[in-house]
Amino acid sequence: MSNDNEKLFAALHEFDEQEAEYMKEYEQKNDQWWNGLTEEEREDAFYAVCKRMFEARVRENRSYRGTLYDKFGFGPHMYRAGMECGFFALHNMLHEALEYEAIKSVTRIEVIEEQESVYEKQLADSQHVHFNLINDDKTLKVFIDKYSWMVDL
Repeated sequence: MSNDNEKLFAALHEFDEQEAEYMKEYEQKNDQWWNGLTEEEREDAFYAVCKRMFEARVRENRSYRGTLYDKFGFGPHMYRAGMECGFFALHNMLHEALEYEAIKSVTRIEVIEEQESVYEKQLADSQHVHFNLINDDKTLKVFIDKYSWMVDL
């Protein structure tokens, strides 16, 4: 490795350490701020954040960046902070949860292997799909059942 590359990696490592220390201090400062709020102020902050998250991700289908910039009104400086505090993960989980809810209403299942359909099933009006993960979430079990409230006549 060249001397210039070594200097660059050393500088990046130092920057990462400084940023980690800053984030640790910021988190402590933020916890102190939160704990200093009244119950009403915490409720207001909670409501404001949840409302914006719901509007942006669920109602408007905004991206992570769009949520930060357009819905919360933040600049690019908050991109990394949102990742550090877990907002990026929550944002993506909301997207996955919406997809999960949509899966519940499928009426047709098709399994594709190497661009060829290997299994296909059109569901009857009285059937629905649910699934379960087993084997440390490595196996997907798909169930096609009749609605429990339906009665065969």
